[in-house]
Amino acid sequence: MDTQQQIETLKFKIAQQEAELADLESEILDIEKEMQDFTARYDSLIRPRQEKLAMIQDMIAEIEKERRINPALYQPQTGSKWTTWTPPDDYVPVEEQFKRTWRDPRKKEAGFDALFQALPDAEGSTDEQKQDLKQLYRALARRFHPDLTTDPVERQRRNRLMAEINNAYSERDIDTLRTLAAQPEGVTIDEPIAVLQLRQLQQITEQMARRSGELRFRRSELFNGEMMSLKIQASLAAHRGRDLLQELADHLEQQYTASLDRLDELRR
Repeated sequence: MDTQQQIETLKFKIAQQEAELADLESEILDIEKEMQDFTARYDSLIRPRQEKLAMIQDMIAEIEKERRINPALYQPQTGSKWTTWTPPDDYVPVEEQFKRTWRDPRKKEAGFDALFQALPDAEGSTDEQKQDLKQLYRALARRFHPDLTTDPVERQRRNRLMAEINNAYSERDIDTLRTLAAQPEGVTIDEPIAVLQLRQLQQITEQMARRSGELRFRRSELFNGEMMSLKIQASLAAHRGRDLLQELADHLEQQYTASLDRLDELRR
């Protein structure tokens, strides 16, 4: 396969990769939007109840631990089963602790488009292509025009380059012009432009392959996360007319009420 055939093959491959990346990005954005909505409701219904329950359970654990360490402090007196619990000077009621430490629901994460660089721009309308061609041609002419050097060997090399630049411009071959423009300043271009273009296309396909891997990994993370598992369970419950998150919230409230009763019992 000659160089030009390889270039055409890579261009076709890049077009396929661009379509695949666009589909992956769209799919992931849809999933993230659904997860953001579900997580927002979870943060509203479940998280506050989990935190206040955890706080009061910590209080219960501390008192029970103190009982085991200093049982004499909790011996019956004056006919009561237990002494009246006297809080220390620095004691803060559990309700106040919860109020002080309450965190706002987690903020919406940065959009997925911030995690990855933008894909190469697709060619726009005919007018835009014409404008791009003109700008590229002028920039390359200022850079490689033979009249900008007095060295005979360099002038001959520039004549060859300008001939290819002129030919690319007349054929509206914007890829060739972009390939030349992408070469670092000060680098002597001795290789045929087709070889440079082939190398550049190979780099683009490798970059897109890496990006595709990153997108697939991100999608796998979303599908295999704990929150996604809960969302799937909630969706299945909804088909049966149940509100799973509300049920969980009600259950946490029941646990909280029972824990409050237990704390009151320990305080008496």
